[in-house]
Amino acid sequence: MTPVTAIFPAVRAVIVSHTYANPASRGKLHALAGQGTALAVAVPAAWKPPGSGEALTASFGEDNGVRIVPIATRGGDPGGAPGSWQPSALRRLLTDFRPDIVQVEEEPSTRVAAVVTRLARELKIPSVAFTTESLERGHTLLPRLRRRRTLTRARGLLGANTLATRLACGDFPALLGGSIPQLGLPVPSALAREAHPPLAVGFVGRLVPEKGLDVLFKACVRLYGAWTLTVAGTGPEQEALEALAERLGISSRITWLGGVPQRDLVTLWPRLDCLVAPSRATSEWVETHPLQVLEAMGHGVAVVVSDAGALPETVGGAGLVFPDGHADALTEALSRLLADPELRERLAAEGRRRVIAEFVDDAVARKTLGFWQAVLQERAS
Repeated sequence: MTPVTAIFPAVRAVIVSHTYANPASRGKLHALAGQGTALAVAVPAAWKPPGSGEALTASFGEDNGVRIVPIATRGGDPGGAPGSWQPSALRRLLTDFRPDIVQVEEEPSTRVAAVVTRLARELKIPSVAFTTESLERGHTLLPRLRRRRTLTRARGLLGANTLATRLACGDFPALLGGSIPQLGLPVPSALAREAHPPLAVGFVGRLVPEKGLDVLFKACVRLYGAWTLTVAGTGPEQEALEALAERLGISSRITWLGGVPQRDLVTLWPRLDCLVAPSRATSEWVETHPLQVLEAMGHGVAVVVSDAGALPETVGGAGLVFPDGHADALTEALSRLLADPELRERLAAEGRRRVIAEFVDDAVARKTLGFWQAVLQERAS
């Protein structure tokens, strides 16, 4: 989406999302405040992320120019987000803060999305919905009704990728649509590299069939020359994948790291020449926002990805793309990188430039503000 020239230079906005209960996820918010937005963010007063041992709690206050407003919640949805948010507290936030626009970063099928867009319409505030859903889903009756109500009331719709945006806007063509990731990511100011064989290949992800590590193994069998493969991840398919590597005769070239916390991946990138994301699209799952691919690009690692889901649009022209499930095509892509160090360096540099231009916090905030201005301009016309 092309940013729109601001005619609302001092936008006041409210964002509603459980994501920002974690202070580490507020980079985009701080960037929006730094770009002149008066911003209040509604977060759960207390929320326990799935798989976490401790609950996150929030209190009223300012965080680098962003007003944090805790809202009482109860219950949960199947994805682990809070279920019901207190409507009276949300209404009080909107009436007290008096925003120009409100954005609810929960799926349109959730109760809070339906409540926020209803309140916004009652108060004559344009609202923006957000979705990551990139596949048709058979919602049960109540979520389906909430989704319809949310998207009927909203003035704009942001998808985490173009698949999600098209899916939602296809059902609601009157919506102004855009594709912007929810969060930005940090990029190091300087790159570190370690000595390794001519082609050090990496895979980061859960060891499940849809992530396609078996395709990468089959591609590597035909890869001639000095190469190694480092696998970071665990999952139910680990034993089967280890057995496959033995049968294919490539186990001696593979290093299994097990599960690596997200914060520790920074130690992996200097050891790699390329990251491969050989994901398969299925009827139940598709890549929506491949964070590991973006991190690798930001750290100056060339990437090779399948054409499944949002992978091609993520890398743009800054990586090599092969058809989902085609091991021979992946072998060809890896052979090119093995034979041509200059190609590796060029793709690594282009990938880093792309992440800085499109996916860091400042870039995501700038595009978000531009979308809000487009919604406000449309309302004013």
